[in-house]
Amino acid sequence: MDYKVINKAIAVTETLYDGFDERPVDCDFVLPDYYPDIAAVLKCTLKPVVQSKQLSGDRLIADGTVLIQVLYLDEARRCVRSCEIAKPFTSSFSVKPDAQNPVIRVTAKTDYVNCRAVSPRRLDVHGAFTVKLKMTAEGVEEVVTSIGGDTMITRKNVVTYSVPVMSAEKGFTISEVLELGTNQPAAEALIRGDCVPVLGDCKLMANKAIIKGELQLCNLYVSDVTTGDTQKTRHEIPFSQIIDIEGMDEEWQCDVHLDVISSDIQISSNQNGEGRLLEVNIKIMATVHCYRTGMTEIVSDAYSTACPVRLEMKRLNTSHLTAIQRDNATVRETFDLPSEGVNNIIDIWCEAAPISESCENGATRITGRMMIYMLAKDDSGIVSFYERPADFNLDYDDDCTSVSSDMAVERVDYSLTGAGQVEIRAQMNIIRRCFSDDSITAVSSVMVDENAAFPSEKAALKIYFANSGESVWEVAKACHTSMDAVMEENSLGGDVLTKDTMLLVPLC
Repeated sequence: MDYKVINKAIAVTETLYDGFDERPVDCDFVLPDYYPDIAAVLKCTLKPVVQSKQLSGDRLIADGTVLIQVLYLDEARRCVRSCEIAKPFTSSFSVKPDAQNPVIRVTAKTDYVNCRAVSPRRLDVHGAFTVKLKMTAEGVEEVVTSIGGDTMITRKNVVTYSVPVMSAEKGFTISEVLELGTNQPAAEALIRGDCVPVLGDCKLMANKAIIKGELQLCNLYVSDVTTGDTQKTRHEIPFSQIIDIEGMDEEWQCDVHLDVISSDIQISSNQNGEGRLLEVNIKIMATVHCYRTGMTEIVSDAYSTACPVRLEMKRLNTSHLTAIQRDNATVRETFDLPSEGVNNIIDIWCEAAPISESCENGATRITGRMMIYMLAKDDSGIVSFYERPADFNLDYDDDCTSVSSDMAVERVDYSLTGAGQVEIRAQMNIIRRCFSDDSITAVSSVMVDENAAFPSEKAALKIYFANSGESVWEVAKACHTSMDAVMEENSLGGDVLTKDTMLLVPLC
């Protein structure tokens, strides 16, 4: 008896690298002459930004800048000042060489930062951050997809998979001159700001991706350095870009990442000599990761009704990117104001990040942590800084088995609710990559021993007393007969028995 075995290479996601590089930060910073002296440090932030990456052989080099910003009070303790220092960094990773069209994602996050003023003009900063690299590519697994032969019985599974096939990136600069609101006073000094690029749309064409979005800008500035009066201004700048992706198929799925890699905002004077203009230069890196989805049948088990068959098996792990969802969510949090009294809130801003993701029975839950920061004045006009964490949950009906999420705070509004409380409303942009994951056993090779044929059965039927939960496939396999024949003979509606029963097993 001839048996024809057909093997096929199934595309799978191969993880080439998934690790991180921890980087310390230790610096001594002396204020430039044009900055006022430090009376008290309010807040120090450390923000690492990956600006470029280069893959060469078995090394991936990521270059970036860590931006340290310190908010402090001047000698009068009424005006908030800001100073910044940028330090370059380089992270090197040892990766698998000769990867074809790898999809590379390099990110950086702050671990901690401490800052103290060692003198009115000198700051001592210590901290750390982590650079994370995930590098994937399309790999293959050889499995059996068909076994031909009159006496061969096979069980097959349909496998749906998504694999990374290529990526492309494009850096672009948004340059604008923005005006302050007509009812807002002129700006004398910038304190802090938020810059969030939000993707609105991504359309795929032949060898191109067209992205459209909006840059959300929010800046806090000092309108009078003598009194410390402040104002907040918001602007929205639309953008669109065409990203070339040679060889891209319009049926692929594209995951777009927008990262701010540098931000330069300066106060400029108008024709009347008033600081009512903001010169904005924001550089954004748009990265597109492309995924191809496919479907195929594989053999997950097999046997012969005529002779023994030996199978070699392998575990096949697949992941199907079912959707990339982009939504807005508003997180509300009410908390008590400090007991020492807050007469005036200067600004409240937030940062948020997912801390866990779970999928169960078609429902997705993302648990996030939001850090709330507040600058406020007391009855005497003295400025203080406060911060507190707040955890929150976001629930979605994604019908997936796993999810990977990103979130960014676009806007924060707040209002005093009385009784010494403040309610904040953080509007966030949520991106969810929804996956349907599966892990199945696949046949990788087949060996048929035709010289050890089973003895001929004299009876046409065999009686088999089966237990509840038993597989009809396993019964048929043990009796060297067809599962379809067993199900037809016993009028079974499913291949797993729901109760103890006596089966009539037709013999081949």
